[in-house]
Amino acid sequence: MTKDPSSHLIEDLLYAYEHRLLTDPVGQAVDRSIAAGVQGKFDMAELTRRVGKHQTAQRFAGPFRRHELTRGAILLGHDLQGRAVRIPVQPLCAHSLTLGGSGSGKTTKSRWQILQVASRVPGLWLFDFRKREYACLVPYLAALGVDLIVVPARSLKLNPLQLPAGVDPHSWASRVADMLVQVFRLPARATKLLQLTVIDLFERRGVLRGTDDYPTLFDLREAIARNVAANPQARAAIVDVLDPVLMSLRSVLAYRRGWSSQDLAQHRIVFELDGVGEVEKDLILSSLVLPEFTSRVARGISNRSMNLWICCDEAARLVSTSTTAGGMADLIGLIRGSGLGLDLSIQSADIAPAVLSNTASKFIGRCGSSRDYDSIASAMGLSPDQRKQLATVLVPGVFVGQVGEGDWRHPFIYRVPDVDLSEPPHVAMPPGGSVPVGLLPRPQAGAGADVTCDHASGRHADVLGSLPIEPAPEFADWHFDPARRRATATSPADSQTDTHAAQPNNPPHVNGPTETLSDAERRFLRAVIDHPGTVSSGLARLASIGTHQAIAVRKRLIERGLVREHRVNTSNRGRASIVLEPLPAGLAAMQT
Repeated sequence: MTKDPSSHLIEDLLYAYEHRLLTDPVGQAVDRSIAAGVQGKFDMAELTRRVGKHQTAQRFAGPFRRHELTRGAILLGHDLQGRAVRIPVQPLCAHSLTLGGSGSGKTTKSRWQILQVASRVPGLWLFDFRKREYACLVPYLAALGVDLIVVPARSLKLNPLQLPAGVDPHSWASRVADMLVQVFRLPARATKLLQLTVIDLFERRGVLRGTDDYPTLFDLREAIARNVAANPQARAAIVDVLDPVLMSLRSVLAYRRGWSSQDLAQHRIVFELDGVGEVEKDLILSSLVLPEFTSRVARGISNRSMNLWICCDEAARLVSTSTTAGGMADLIGLIRGSGLGLDLSIQSADIAPAVLSNTASKFIGRCGSSRDYDSIASAMGLSPDQRKQLATVLVPGVFVGQVGEGDWRHPFIYRVPDVDLSEPPHVAMPPGGSVPVGLLPRPQAGAGADVTCDHASGRHADVLGSLPIEPAPEFADWHFDPARRRATATSPADSQTDTHAAQPNNPPHVNGPTETLSDAERRFLRAVIDHPGTVSSGLARLASIGTHQAIAVRKRLIERGLVREHRVNTSNRGRASIVLEPLPAGLAAMQT
């Protein structure tokens, strides 16, 4: 029985609609002619030709549709037929997730995108956790007019308790308590103790009243260690885990005001964290990323172009199912549209549901288990035929992708160009220019080849040295004595005592301790004796008296010859800190 020509026309037309074969001017003219019922031989032949050509190409392509991603500034790669796969920059702001085992080409994929994105965003954060993967890009980006700063872990200047821009102190206390519990794997009961202690420190140091005299993790450790009324298990767990971290990152965390995430977001930086332990890596990552997340949510930034792109090659720390409650996984959905884009790469399918729901673009490379394939394939909506092909089609450098924004949501197969960064670039381009062929890494056999990254630079000291900071010198030489189970802090003042002993503002004995000490004076003097090297502003908190009252008490104790005052320069801005030394008369007064 001969098939009705009209049914054949309808089938072809529906196929053309489904695969968008009539979107160009000629196709639209054919569509209008058929819709009006005045189609001619040319219209019928053109429709048949387009449908037949696409069906033939689709048979070679397998279960994945031929992509229509042909426009955009970012070249993802090429499909298996050699057609370019392009997307605009803005879809990256909706976050991307890449799943692939070791050797699948995730790092090559990240480098390829960084070369193209770096000149189009003012802020770029690249995290290296185990190997130096991104420092190799320094000369390549320099040829494009992009300055990439390499910062080793121990050169950072951070304070995890520092209040991010626009965030309420009480809200931040809750966030930072949750973060510390997750980073240090503390028991749940420690959350409340941490939160209450942070709020108390904020109140004592005036943060709740708008000052920027932030407490440090050292202050937090000391406050919890002294809190004998706290839950013993929670207190012991916090102190035990903080002690080795504070010893390891003493030079990083001894700042009342460190580098803020808002300031760092204006730079393109590689954070090299391979020189510290796993817990320290988690703390540094959380102390950089969580404040920026929270700040953008608190400030209500929305519907703006991407101005900070964060690329994390080992993102299990951010997306694991074990680090979800109250943490960064919950914030990923809230920061969409805030100008911050995440590019997360992981090796296993241990992914929090909130992350799967809020990473619009997803990519899967070669994996080592069917569970990994099934998890991401389900999130991408792959058909049974498409899932079956994953195990055979995905070789190193080949990915199945799905772009989250735009009018093409179908999954597609593409190959990332192999890169060779072992030789410096030989073509220079003006800032903001596209990556030219002469600058692109030379092709080589096999994706993800080993590269020696020897471009780490000390220039971060020049570029980031102008950012405002406030050291906490009393903790510069902080150390812990396991035998005594107590921590001590010394300051630069200890080495300068003799040189300042005869200064006019430090008379050895004026009146002597002939008068009875008031309760405030006794508490203040006890704080001076028990906490040597502590700056005067910190003594007020330790003595539980107000700042103005502490100034008056300090003057009276100096006049009576109970303590000696030293002024120590602790920053390059000319500001001097006041450190008090207990004198023999003061020690004797406390024994009476």
